[in-house]
Amino acid sequence: MRILVISDLPHFVTGGAERQAANLIEAWMDAGHDVTCLGRRMCGKQVKLGRHVLPVRRIRTLRRLGRPLRGISYLVSLSLLLLRQRRRLDVIYTRFLGDAAITVSLLKHLRLLSTPLVVVPASTGGDGSDVGFLASLPFRRWLVRLLDRQCNAINLIAPAMAVELRAAGFSGTKFAAIPNGVQIHDTRPSSPPHPCRFITVGRVSRQKGLDILIDAMALIPDQLQPGLVRIVGDGPERPALQAQAERLGVAHALQWLGELGHGSVLATLGQSMVFLLPSRYEGMSNAGLEAMERGLAMLMSRCGGLDAHIRADMGWVVSPEDPDSLATALSEAITSPPPVLSSMGERNRAYALQHFDLEVVAARYLDLFTSLHRQESVKFAHDQHHRSRLP
Repeated sequence: MRILVISDLPHFVTGGAERQAANLIEAWMDAGHDVTCLGRRMCGKQVKLGRHVLPVRRIRTLRRLGRPLRGISYLVSLSLLLLRQRRRLDVIYTRFLGDAAITVSLLKHLRLLSTPLVVVPASTGGDGSDVGFLASLPFRRWLVRLLDRQCNAINLIAPAMAVELRAAGFSGTKFAAIPNGVQIHDTRPSSPPHPCRFITVGRVSRQKGLDILIDAMALIPDQLQPGLVRIVGDGPERPALQAQAERLGVAHALQWLGELGHGSVLATLGQSMVFLLPSRYEGMSNAGLEAMERGLAMLMSRCGGLDAHIRADMGWVVSPEDPDSLATALSEAITSPPPVLSSMGERNRAYALQHFDLEVVAARYLDLFTSLHRQESVKFAHDQHHRSRLP
C-alpha cells in the first residue's frame, strides 16, 4: 500500500504526535508498505527511521507575513505536492484536524483529489485542542462541514474527543477508535537500587500543567526531598516555572534534565517509579504510554486521554487544574511503599502489552486503510460506469 503521511517528525520537532507518527511509519515500512512523509519543518529529501530510509518533502510557508498569508502559502504548497503525486497514493494519513486536513478536504471537495483521508485529532480540551484551533478560524462552521464530509475516517485516540467533536458540529459517522501505540520491549527494566520517585516527560509548556504541580508540591513541604521530581524536556515556560519553584520554596525537589534523546528518555523512565502527567488537556500521551510500558505507576489529571484507562490499582487520577487534589495524590504516592508502586507498574505494563502494542495498532490502521481504499475503488468504478452510459 502507498501511504502518504502529513506530519512533522521527531528529527525536526519535539512532540508526542510527531513521535507517534514516526513509530507508525516505521511499523508500516517494516510490514513492507511504501510510505512518504510531508511536513512544514522537514529538511532534506530523506530521513532514517530504524532500518528504513523515508522519503520526505517540505511544505513551504511564508512565515513573516502574518497568519492569513502563512495559511494560504501552506495551502498552495501542500496542494502542489499532493497534486503531483495524487495518482501514486492509496491513502493519506494526517495528524491534527488542522491545516493539512483542511487542504486535503478542500482538494477532495473540488474533485481534484479522490484519495481516502484518515485524520487523527491530537488533543482534547482547551484552546490548544483541535476543536479550539477550528473555532479560531473564519468560516469555522463551513470548515467543520467540509471536514465531516471529506474525511473518510476521523480516528479518536481519546474517548473524550467524540463528545467534543460532536459538540463542534461533526456528525460522528466517520469516527474510528484506534489508540496510540507504544513499542513493546521484551523485558521490563530491573528496579535500580535507589530509584527516583517521580518523573514527567514532555514539552515545558502551559498545557502540561507543571505550574499546577509546583503549587501542589508547595502544599506538602515536609514531604519533599531533594530531586524528588525529575523533569525531562524543555520549553518556553521553564524560566517562569523555575522562578515559581524558588518563590514557593520547592526548587530543591525539582531536577531539570532538559531535552534528552529517546534512548535516554527510556533509560530515565526505567530509573523512576511514578510517572506524572498533570496536563490541562491531552490526547493520548506518548510519554505516558512509554511510562506504562516501562512499568511505572501513573499519577495524572483527568484530561480526556490515557486517564480513562487507569484504575485505582494502577495509579492516581485527579481533577485538572486542582493543586489540592494533586497534592493529596502526591502525598499518597510519596508514602506508598516501593513494592506497592512496583505492583501498580506491573499492572500498567500488562495493560500496555494487551491494548497498546504498536504492531497491533499499526495493523489496525492498515486494515482501515485497506477498507477505505477498496471503498474508493468501488466508488470510482461505479462513477466511471455511470459516465460511460451517459449520452
